[in-house]
Amino acid sequence: MAFEGVTIPATLSHIAGIEGFSLEARRGEMVLVRVEEGCERTPLADAAEGLVAPESGRVLFLGEDWAGMGAQRQAARRGRIRRVFEHYGWISNLDVMENICMAECHHTGREEADVQEEAQVLARRFGLEGIPSGRPTRQPPIRLRKLEWVRAFIGAPDLVILERPLFGAPRADMGRLVESVCGACRNGAAVLWITDEDRVWECREIGSVRRFRMAAERLVAM
Repeated sequence: MAFEGVTIPATLSHIAGIEGFSLEARRGEMVLVRVEEGCERTPLADAAEGLVAPESGRVLFLGEDWAGMGAQRQAARRGRIRRVFEHYGWISNLDVMENICMAECHHTGREEADVQEEAQVLARRFGLEGIPSGRPTRQPPIRLRKLEWVRAFIGAPDLVILERPLFGAPRADMGRLVESVCGACRNGAAVLWITDEDRVWECREIGSVRRFRMAAERLVAM
């Protein structure tokens, strides 16, 4: 995943824009981006996933410019990405397990039972008793946040995008998330973690990580 001189202006959806933005996250690498309070909603995650086109510059995924891919190619490439959304990121008319397993089953051809078993293992790793039945709207926010973590680490994604993933989660659960992030990197995923929290920025258990800070609409390497 790479940004090359990317400029995207602020919009109603993205309070803060980005200007002349460049970074690269290779396989097995983690990039940590610190955003400031009041400017958390940037287009970084949407652009990394090819959902927002830059005004100038290029956004690449697996060496390809999102702008040069057709719709089918883009859909297939997004199947290699997992994401924890800052806000609600669930399909309301599917149950929780269907939400969690859908992308992995569709894009990899794995047996559904195999994916569901992995989901249950991940749920217990994050301190849950398992994947609950029923629709996402019936789950409390803290549980939904952990279930988003489960969905983000299913399978072997090429890119994991974390948008303030600890928002609303108990402080004691940060170690569980960090452990899974490190595991994903060891398995070859690139990780883009966007945060506004000191506890994440200062965490030493994350290991090798490249740190950037958003200053106004500019990215500053730390």
